[in-house]
Amino acid sequence: MKQTAPRVSVSDEARSQLGEEIGNRVLRIAFTTGCGGSGYRLSFEDEPREDDVVVREAGLVIALDDMSANKLDGAVIRLSEEEEGYILDHPDAVSAVWCG
Repeated sequence: MKQTAPRVSVSDEARSQLGEEIGNRVLRIAFTTGCGGSGYRLSFEDEPREDDVVVREAGLVIALDDMSANKLDGAVIRLSEEEEGYILDHPDAVSAVWCG
């Protein structure tokens, strides 16, 4: 059974940039772990996976894996000049990595 989608928002600057880059694709947010700790990975995919939780925000389709959906209520996707990409602003995130 699908869980209730968390509230995930996108800053105005990130929305504008993502809208240009994403086209008809889906923005995927996935929880990751590795030698550097845990965090989130943002990437583009053609469509959500069968077991994804899907969030529709300001014309964007955001697909979340189960772990991310459980932890991301209230998260904001922002454009970061310092990181030269997007960051996920959320207190549970240790790091965010843009892979596109």
